[in-house]
Amino acid sequence: MWSRLKFFYFNKTNILDRYLIREFTGPFVLATGGFAIIAIVDILMYLVELLVISGIPFLTMIRLLIYKLPSLMVLFFPMAVLFAIMLLLVRMAKDNEITVLRVSGVHAIRIVIPLIAVCFMTTILSYYINENLVPWTNRTSDMIIQKEIKKKPPPNILENVVFKDSGNRFFYINKIDKKQSIIRKLLIFEDSPQYPRIITANEAVWKDHSWTLLDGRIIDLNKDGNLEFMDSFYEMKIHVNQSVGSLYTHQKNAREMNSEELRDKIRVRNKGGLSTRSLKVEYYMKFSVPLACFIFGLTGIAFCLNLVQTGKDWWGVIIAICASVLTVGLYFFLVAVCRAFGKEGSLDPFTAAWLPNIIYGGIGGLSTYYYCYFK
Repeated sequence: MWSRLKFFYFNKTNILDRYLIREFTGPFVLATGGFAIIAIVDILMYLVELLVISGIPFLTMIRLLIYKLPSLMVLFFPMAVLFAIMLLLVRMAKDNEITVLRVSGVHAIRIVIPLIAVCFMTTILSYYINENLVPWTNRTSDMIIQKEIKKKPPPNILENVVFKDSGNRFFYINKIDKKQSIIRKLLIFEDSPQYPRIITANEAVWKDHSWTLLDGRIIDLNKDGNLEFMDSFYEMKIHVNQSVGSLYTHQKNAREMNSEELRDKIRVRNKGGLSTRSLKVEYYMKFSVPLACFIFGLTGIAFCLNLVQTGKDWWGVIIAICASVLTVGLYFFLVAVCRAFGKEGSLDPFTAAWLPNIIYGGIGGLSTYYYCYFK
């Protein structure tokens, strides 16, 4: 992979492309590191307090900081892209490099394309880290906090929950022994035209898509709700389309799963008749959030090229910087609002995740197109 990228960089790009990529990379790395350090300071203050009060080992604190870095870096990638783009274009305008290129016959789109390409590459990098590295580091850091700071093991399962299988049965489970696939205290409601049949069992063992119920009772009620039939059993087998682990293993939340795991969880919960609206919003945001790198880069290109005319246009620089800062704040505010509306049900999950990118991408794209072809 690296050899292909190296071959493409040196053989398929010209001097202008390599110059723009090089001038973008330095500020981008610097900004990412700077933003991450600022965020780490806040976490560090909390960990130092725990170090003094709770007596956690110093190495544990360092490990937590390392595991938190990937999620922080991905969070600040879009702002780092915006910072790098604006620093590059403002400096080029200050040194009259853009003017020289335009006078030399270089079309504006030829300057914009390498910048758009490098912004898209940061989007791919952000998606890769967010998909493969961040879930693992978040899960590991949470386990460290639970085991070494809170002094309790992480929960393996959810208990005291009700779910519906793909048929007409509702299940209530009090406790689960996941290692042995044994359920403790199971209650089943089987739907019927009258009152539901009630089945209870002290234990249930999972095997081959069937549960063997042990030491239980069957209760039937008549149309008036009075007891009509009751019997005890030592062993009874029922078929279920979902396994214990697929429904009740809950060590991971949305930020600890990649898109494939999240999609599988949505599918399982759909089969169980449970709401998946919040999970769907998180699933679509797995793709929309990394694209913010590209959106912010496009916005920075539009602001700088349209507002900064020459190297002495300081008012243009100030307006472009202020507009960019406001853009960042408004974007994340819009993301939070859409996410909340998506989970609440006012917006479709897909729309809730992608609406901020559609709005900002449309504005940035149209502004860049206007500069390239009408100025």
